[in-house]
Amino acid sequence: MIVTDYHVHTARCGHAGGATRDYVLHGLSRGLTEIAITDHVPLYFLPGEDPEPGLAMVRGELPGYVEEVLALREEFRGRIDVLLGIEADYAEGYEETLRALLAPYDWDVVLGSVHFVAGDWIDAPSSGSRHEKEGSAHLWAEYFRLLAKAAASGLFDVMTHFDLPKKFGHHSPPECAAAEAAAVEAARVAGVAIEVSSAGLRKTVGEEYPGPRLLARLVAAGVPLVFSSDSHAPAEVAWGREQVVSAARAAGATEHVTFRKRIRTAHPL
Repeated sequence: MIVTDYHVHTARCGHAGGATRDYVLHGLSRGLTEIAITDHVPLYFLPGEDPEPGLAMVRGELPGYVEEVLALREEFRGRIDVLLGIEADYAEGYEETLRALLAPYDWDVVLGSVHFVAGDWIDAPSSGSRHEKEGSAHLWAEYFRLLAKAAASGLFDVMTHFDLPKKFGHHSPPECAAAEAAAVEAARVAGVAIEVSSAGLRKTVGEEYPGPRLLARLVAAGVPLVFSSDSHAPAEVAWGREQVVSAARAAGATEHVTFRKRIRTAHPL
């Protein structure tokens, strides 16, 4: 049986804690057979050499990050598979910059995320107020538009938190149905997977990403699934795994996928 967590951060991003090795050890204690270390890529699309060091690795840390993950792969070989991954923000118009940033490294899996929407972060502590000030429909429509472009870019293997703007309880309004449908279709056509993440269960919204209706729609479209915790502390690795697997089954999923060298393999659920 393949038991995975495909979204795990390290202290290098500036907003997670604990030694990377402890994340792997906790994964072992939870019965994982593989764990993808996927810290935040440097924020290449913002001004300055190393913007927002509390949100992502700075550029100078990227080689050391890769070296550490590869060393952990060797240390734990035969006990748990440690995958070299990265969570990379999508920024419209900067696709080739990101491609060049990722190119030197032999990733197992690249997660694609949209956090920066309409000129600001969509999931920062203050982002909930944006829905009242700017309009929830506007933010959701723009989020789904960017998510669709990210999926179609060919940069990513897995799209993360497919309904992230709901983090503070603002669900997608009916007028965004077409934008949501376009994002689902883009994921289907591109052949990317999406994560079923327990992180939303730890947030104000109290619901996995994506929620039941959207997850069922993605499964019906044939979009593959991975399971994730989006952990920012060792104790969060594999947190809520039973709930996300149950959510996937309830949505009609019968399999999940794993990655090696960015090649996808399907496994029975």
